[in-house]
Parts: sequence; structure tokens; C-alpha cells
Amino acid sequence: MRVIRLILPYPVSANRYWRIWRNRAVRSAEAAAYKETVRRIAQGAGAMPSEGAVAVYVRLIPKANKDGGANKTVIDLDNALKVALDALQGVAYHNDRQVRRIAADYADEPVAGGGLAVEVGELDEK
Repeated sequence: MRVIRLILPYPVSANRYWRIWRNRAVRSAEAAAYKETVRRIAQGAGAMPSEGAVAVYVRLIPKANKDGGANKTVIDLDNALKVALDALQGVAYHNDRQVRRIAADYADEPVAGGGLAVEVGELDEK
């Protein structure tokens, strides 16, 4: 089973991810920039879109304050997951319908800038 492991920047808030333009939901400029950053990181790590079913694990790493403690402002885990799944589409898998298993949690230790630790693995479905 092939597994891709990535450390991604702290995600854009889902509240700022989509914008309405001419009665359609479109990605914001901030979201498009995040998706492009994820694409560059994934391709640099040798990621290729999987053809079959995949499992995705996301760990949200909180931002650290200057004193090293966790920042009080933390994106919701489900919002981080939505943003990560969208950003990985076309990079780790072709379509989010390929995602058959999802797990997500918070990391205990904050880091400067925060981030996402992501693993995408192919599933052996018969």
C-alpha cells in the first residue's frame, strides 16, 4: 500500500474558503493560493494521484504563541478537514469520492505557524 505523508501549512478557515460570485460558489483567492501551495508541497514529495480508494488521516497542529503556548484561536477540526480534503483533490487523489476512510485529531504540541500533518494511503478494496 502506497502512503503519502505531508506537512502542510495551517489551513485557510472554511469560512473564508468559498465566495459567492455571480450566484456560484467559487474558491477565494486565499483558498486558491493554499491549494497551489499544497500542490507544490505534494509534488515535491513525489505524490501522484491514486486511482483507487484512499484513507486520509489529518492531524491539526495548533499555532504557537510567542511564549510557546498554544494560540487560543484554533480552526475547527471539521473545517480543517474540509479544507485539506479539497486541497488534496487532484494531488493525492483525483476526486474526493475516492476517500473511503477519514480520521482526524489535534496535535498536543503547538508549533510556530501551526500546520497539518496529512497521510493519504491507498486501500486494498476487493
